[in-house]
Amino acid sequence: MTAGALMVLAAAAAAGPRDDSRALVERALREMGGARRVQKYAALTWRGRATVHTPDRALELQGQWRLVPPDRARVETQDLQGSSASLRRMIIDGERGWGEVQGHPSPLPRDLVAHERDQFYLYHLMRLAPLLAAEFTLTSLGRGADSLRGIRATRAGRPDVSLFFDDESRLQRMEVRITDPASGNEVQQVVRLSGVIEAAGLRWPRRIALTWDGNPYFDLELLEFQPLETLPGSVFKPGT
Repeated sequence: MTAGALMVLAAAAAAGPRDDSRALVERALREMGGARRVQKYAALTWRGRATVHTPDRALELQGQWRLVPPDRARVETQDLQGSSASLRRMIIDGERGWGEVQGHPSPLPRDLVAHERDQFYLYHLMRLAPLLAAEFTLTSLGRGADSLRGIRATRAGRPDVSLFFDDESRLQRMEVRITDPASGNEVQQVVRLSGVIEAAGLRWPRRIALTWDGNPYFDLELLEFQPLETLPGSVFKPGT
């Protein structure tokens, strides 16, 4: 072996193992349906059933979600009987947000809007393609005890999020520290993804389950799923 080759090997050893976070995301995108298809469909819509876990009881709901992640969302929910009196809407449009009860909108508190933006940001990351943009820093977390391979996604102005993939490069879990708007305390949120629902060649998790500090918080099952290229801006205006 030549002296030059020895120097190259020594430099590689000093640099440590190669961070393959980007390659992992690229493989996951192919499994999801391809980067070009994901980028084409900037909007996501679905109908589903959800369970919201409160300290007193579990609320069973059905609803429609319409999103242009990371900062635009319209969620309409009602009880499983479809009672019009139970209809609730939440609209997030950038740094503004509204809640609607029986068609009467009112502005959401700033801390609640910030919390919901952090939540909808996770759907942005679930699309995976944004992770390859220059504003993201990806760091490998290696393989955990559960055999999943992890990466940490960092972007200025957003919470750090850890994403974990199985051996088929499918996203299985996300972890993030968020602020509970009710108490102001920080909690560890874990998002577990399972199942597959597919439309327009795009594969998406069928079930999304959230825990806060290990306790059930929100469970969602998608019944219908449709990616779209765009949604009209009127969707994200109150009173419409």
